[in-house]
Formats: sequence, structure tokens, C-alpha cells
Amino acid sequence: MEDVGSGMMLSHPSRRNEELVKNAELLALQRLDGKSSLFPHTHTHSPHLTSHTTEKSVNLQRTGRYMEALECMERGLVLRQHFFGSDSDEVWNACKTVGELCNMLAMTYLQQGEFRMAEQLLNKAAVLHQNDDSGLAVTYNNLACFYRRKGKLRTALKFLNKTLKIEAKLPSADNPGDTHLNMCAVLSQLGRHEQALEHAQSALILLQEELFSPGKSEEDKVQKDRLAVLAIAYHNIGVEQEYLKQTLESIRSYQKGVEIATAHLRSDHGIAIALRNSLVSAQATADKKKKGKKTIGTSLPPIDSSNTNRSSKRRGHKKTKKSPSSSPTWKSRTLGGM
Repeated sequence: MEDVGSGMMLSHPSRRNEELVKNAELLALQRLDGKSSLFPHTHTHSPHLTSHTTEKSVNLQRTGRYMEALECMERGLVLRQHFFGSDSDEVWNACKTVGELCNMLAMTYLQQGEFRMAEQLLNKAAVLHQNDDSGLAVTYNNLACFYRRKGKLRTALKFLNKTLKIEAKLPSADNPGDTHLNMCAVLSQLGRHEQALEHAQSALILLQEELFSPGKSEEDKVQKDRLAVLAIAYHNIGVEQEYLKQTLESIRSYQKGVEIATAHLRSDHGIAIALRNSLVSAQATADKKKKGKKTIGTSLPPIDSSNTNRSSKRRGHKKTKKSPSSSPTWKSRTLGGM
């Protein structure tokens, strides 16, 4: 430093440059955030965002510009890594938010049959959630959806087993019943029907606890997307019971599923239609059991792990062997678009 005789010290030019660069980085981050101060917490009611989501990306998502929002969030993440350090809370919170959006977009692309983009986004989400077990469980579940759609059932099963191991360690897993329904669907396709039935029954228990446990308000109980998943659990149990030649038990399972669907879903809802068809088929099988080969009813359309309502609009009920359906999580956690 050089004393200029006025009691002031002149900064070294290189230090001034460092400060300018730092201030420029800070300004860039503020602009990405769309805020006048650095990183105040913003709260949103969007199910796909966390409280650390930036205002700019929130606005982009509100207008449906999700890929632009993702690019914006990724730029912010890079700047946060540089400014705060890779292991900072700011960076890990941002990773979680970006990972959630990657999962949502991946399942949207999967529904549209855009497999390459879906795979890229899911692999990115797996990296982003490496420090977030809950988010990693969602990602693995969605990867299982992806590989089931690709016909790689054993790879799908591997990711579902990983999901179950993670969820077993979590104090409160998000929709764990959905993972068991996905296990049921994959195991059934692999011909492992006893195991598939066990997972479907586990899913039913977890869903009943989720929806009807003591202390839940009426508002909490009436969630149509989750009640749809409960109906799927009864359907899948019925399917596996048919495969195991437990015809009367399957009829009771279908009847219960029809009751749930009738009470809480539209009459033209895909799940309600499939359950009614399955019930009729099972009853016909019971009536004709002594007269020839058993027939197995219609298949229920699968449900996307991130959006139950979207998947429930899908059709395609084939009068061939019926297959168990996957269920949701955006958590979203379920086999999507199968």
C-alpha cells in the first residue's frame, strides 16, 4: 500500500480487480434471482418448487416455460458454486430445486416418448440429489419408470430396490406405497406373482395409513389422486390373485376397488372402467371355472409417478392378460406412462 499523506490508503490494483469481479458475480446472481437483495427466501405454493427457488424461474414456470426456467436455475447454480463453494447449504438447496424440476420435466418427456431427453434429465437429477435421499428416491423411482417403458425390467427392478432401501432409512418417506405398487407391476411382468402380490398388499397397508390414519382432517383424507392410487392397489391385488388362481379373493379385491372408484372418481375415469371390466371378467371366470381355460380381464392404464391425473386419462384396455398398474410419486414416485 502507498501512503498518500491524507490518512487514506490506496488499494492495490489487483485487489480492486478482484472486488470488481466479485461484485459482478454478485450482480449476475441477483439478476438471475430477480431480487434487490441476495437470496432472501421466497415461498411458493407450486408443488414443483422449494422455498429457495428464484423469482425469475418461478415466473417462467408459471407461464409454462419450463426449459427456460431450468436453464435459468442451472446458471444460478453455477454462480452459487463459485460464490459460496460446492459444499455450501446454498448450493445443496439449489441442487435440490433444480433436481425436482429435472424429474418433473423428465417424466413429461417420458409420457411423450422422448426417451433420450428423459434419460438425460433423470441422470442429471441423480447427480443433483446425491446429497438428498428423499430426492434420490424419487429419481430412482422415475428411472424405474423409464427402464420399464424401455422394456428393461431387471434394470427397473434394480432401481426400485434402491428406492425401497432409501425409503426404509427415511424418517418420513413421500408416498412409499407407490414404490411397492411399482415393484408389483415389474415383478408381475417378470412372472414373479407371489412376490408381486406381497408388494401390492404392502402398498395397500401404506396407502390406508396415509389416507385414513387417526388425526387426519377431512380435507387431508379426500385427495382424489391418492384415492385413485388406493383403487389401483386393490386392482393389482386382484390381478395377482387371479394369476395365483385365487379367483374368489380376486373378486373381493375388485369389488373393493370398484367401491373406492365409484365413491371418489368419475364413472368414465380410466381406473374406474378398468376395475369394472376386471370385476366382470373375474366373475365370469368363477362362473365358468369348470368349463374350460380361465380368461383374465382387461388391463388398467399405468399412472405416472409425477402426475396421477395425467396418467389417468390414458386408455388402451386390451382384452388380453391383464397387467398390474404402476402408481404415482412426484415424489414423484411411480412408474410413469407404462
